[in-house]
Amino acid sequence: MEYAETENKMSAQGDRLLILAVDRDGDLEGKTKVRSPVFGREGVLSAATQLAISDPEEADANSFFAAIKEYDRLQAMSEGCEIAVVCGVPDSGVDADRKIKREIENILSKGQFSAIVLVTDGAEDEQILPILQSMKPVASVVRIVVKHSRTVEETYMVLGRYLRMLVFDDRYSKWVIGVPGVIFLFAGVLVLFGRAYEAGIAILLILGSAFFVRGFGVDRSVASMLSQRPYGYLRIFSAVASLLIFLVGISTGFTNLQTTIPDIMKAVDANPSLFSTYGSQIIGTYLEGALPLVWAAFAIYLIGVLLAHLARGSRRVWRDAVLIVLLGLLYLPTDQFAVFLTAPTAENSSVLLVSYVLVGLAVTFAVVTALYGRIRSRNPLSSSDPSA
Repeated sequence: MEYAETENKMSAQGDRLLILAVDRDGDLEGKTKVRSPVFGREGVLSAATQLAISDPEEADANSFFAAIKEYDRLQAMSEGCEIAVVCGVPDSGVDADRKIKREIENILSKGQFSAIVLVTDGAEDEQILPILQSMKPVASVVRIVVKHSRTVEETYMVLGRYLRMLVFDDRYSKWVIGVPGVIFLFAGVLVLFGRAYEAGIAILLILGSAFFVRGFGVDRSVASMLSQRPYGYLRIFSAVASLLIFLVGISTGFTNLQTTIPDIMKAVDANPSLFSTYGSQIIGTYLEGALPLVWAAFAIYLIGVLLAHLARGSRRVWRDAVLIVLLGLLYLPTDQFAVFLTAPTAENSSVLLVSYVLVGLAVTFAVVTALYGRIRSRNPLSSSDPSA
């Protein structure tokens, strides 16, 4: 057991100190028949002994004994002092502090005390310091540290605080408690009806959706769209529509594989090592089937964003216009790339691919330069867009 003392002690002759041990979570009353406040050395010694017997691992018993030791030390120095113990309640909240304050007022009414010496076993009990200072000066704080117990107690306090935040804070509880709750609910219902396999699929889908939504900030993006009413509805509609078309495009790519090169797909499915031989043709065929709808999905989303910014009067419409032009310019080289993969030996396929890339680069440079110069000429002194 180690003692550490802080603050300056009042040692002037005639000062009468109150040596106070605090049990903020009410362990003394909960584990023994002793009721607080406990006043006087014999009463505190009896309370400490009973608490130590009922729970030898209780740290508050050590603080009571430490208070007795401090009392004896001051008495040996002819200091006028008294000793007392006060208790709170198990939740260690506002009710505990109110109870402690009433008991301290009761003790102070029994005599004239110039200051209080607080004996504490941890950071939680020291939270009542403002209460003590509102009634009497605190001459000293004696901290008793049982090896490892202070660190463990503070660790539990921090963990408890974060656990309460995860449970009661809506920002976190919907992910920490809500998502697992939905998973357990679905899994329980499916298992109840003998659908254990479907329960596993449901768990994966729910977890995957939750991770996707939180990881990519989908919930925040939707909330941001809705906060920009009514323009946000344009973005939501375009986002949902583009997602549906994108999924159809992905499916169309697979359908194109099965209808265009079914023999190759069957061979690769039977012998995956053949992918090194037919991989370029498979990828090119897939792109040929998926590319139109996938590109249309991106275009619809960008058009929706442009319309939303146009309705708001934002200068970001220029940026959106550039992105739409860029998307259109990229379609031709990407489509030609798919053709090159399916037929790399076809005449002029590589020449067309390079030509499309060069033309797209030139047009993009011209468009960006023209628009950037126009924006700069309209607002030469501002480098930011306040309406963006």
